[in-house]
Amino acid sequence: MSDTDQLIQTKRSIALPRKPQRKNGREKYEKLLDNLETLLSEREASEITLADLSDAAGVPTASIYHFFPSKDAALTALAERYFETNFHEEAFRPAGAEFSSWQELVCLVCERALSYYQSNTSMQKLRFGPDASWAIRDLILSNNQRLAQILYDSCIREFQLPDSNDWNSRFLVAISISHTLWSLSYTLYGRITGEMTSESKRATIAYLKMYIGELLEKRVA
Repeated sequence: MSDTDQLIQTKRSIALPRKPQRKNGREKYEKLLDNLETLLSEREASEITLADLSDAAGVPTASIYHFFPSKDAALTALAERYFETNFHEEAFRPAGAEFSSWQELVCLVCERALSYYQSNTSMQKLRFGPDASWAIRDLILSNNQRLAQILYDSCIREFQLPDSNDWNSRFLVAISISHTLWSLSYTLYGRITGEMTSESKRATIAYLKMYIGELLEKRVA
């Protein structure tokens, strides 16, 4: 292994949390994440240190490093917990709704995805802020893949999609377009504006329209 590869591997290892196996350790781990979430709701990630987390949780600094070798590892653990415990597929699936067009369905799924992020201030900062590590970006990609699958499943259930082997990647790009514009809005304005939300819908639909077309035939129930 070259020095460069070893350096990359070291950087990656300290950006990952060490999950405890024992009950007592898990309780301390969750307590630390609860306190980190509170700190992040009040400050930016760049302003928080592991010493701040130690003070907030009333836990010795050595215990912090036992679970989180770096601040990035702690932030990754918080993002991981949010994605694991707050992602409920049924919340994104537009079941029971009537759609006159595939565009309406896409807009609804995108609106629900945005609400999912906006419901938690800390997660919104991790998702759209400038401090996301490679590990958090990997989590975001995995989450986008889940959303893309939900969007595809919803569309194929409601409409007659053209035959293609590329729908998974097409819908992933579509979801990523919306998320990229949300991130841009957050960077520019510190929030996701209504104007940028509308722009993200138009851009997502314009992309999918190249492959889907303007109209899709509804499936017969």
